[in-house]
Amino acid sequence: MNVEIKMLKEFAPSQLILICGLPGTAYIGKLSVDYLIQQLKAELVGEVYSKYFPPFVVIKEDGLVELLRNELHQFKSESGRTIVFLSGNSQAYSPEGQYEIAEAVLEWAINNGVQRIYSVAAYVTERTFEAPNVYCTTTTLALREEAKVHGAQLLDNGIIGGENGIITGLAKKKNVEGVCLLAETHGYLTSTGEYVIDPRAAKAALKVLTSMLNLKVDMEPMEKQVVQMDEAIAKLVEIERRIREEMTASGKKPAYVT
Repeated sequence: MNVEIKMLKEFAPSQLILICGLPGTAYIGKLSVDYLIQQLKAELVGEVYSKYFPPFVVIKEDGLVELLRNELHQFKSESGRTIVFLSGNSQAYSPEGQYEIAEAVLEWAINNGVQRIYSVAAYVTERTFEAPNVYCTTTTLALREEAKVHGAQLLDNGIIGGENGIITGLAKKKNVEGVCLLAETHGYLTSTGEYVIDPRAAKAALKVLTSMLNLKVDMEPMEKQVVQMDEAIAKLVEIERRIREEMTASGKKPAYVT
């Protein structure tokens, strides 16, 4: 089994749209898509398993084990469109795996009549900003102009790593419309090297994405996350400042921080 897409319920989509948001820098893609799944009460209809996911299992609160996986959640819009959200707790850990999983999901979507693919990712910058910009790269010039109308700025250079980017490139190869939205983030890391989630960037990406999809979503819970994370990041920055000052003054690495 390289990649297995296991459908849990009968699936008969109409005008299918696929939206991808897998874990990555600052968890912007995952946070955005998980938020839409929650707010729209999207239904779990499928699971994606692969030997390319990291080789361990997750122990749940009930004591049962669970393989790492991606999930497919379905939402029927008022216009009759089927929107499927691809999220999960992992990306493949190898380039080969990222390509194989992205291609398998894309082929599944094509077989179900997908009309367009969206993905959400991070754009790491050192620029100081009050509100993050959202950039776009697309598979067609017409789609690029459409994204710009909804608030995205053109990204005209660079690379996008991981499945959130690869699936857009594969979509172009297979003549499927695709757009990747990248929200600015500073990409803060914890002391253990984990990315700090960035709900402010996710909120900015969601503003463009929901506008393009013509979806109405309550953003108040996200705004609360933004405030809480701003406070947490401010504390993190202050701690880092104090560490730098201590190291500069003493010439030694501090043994601990309180």
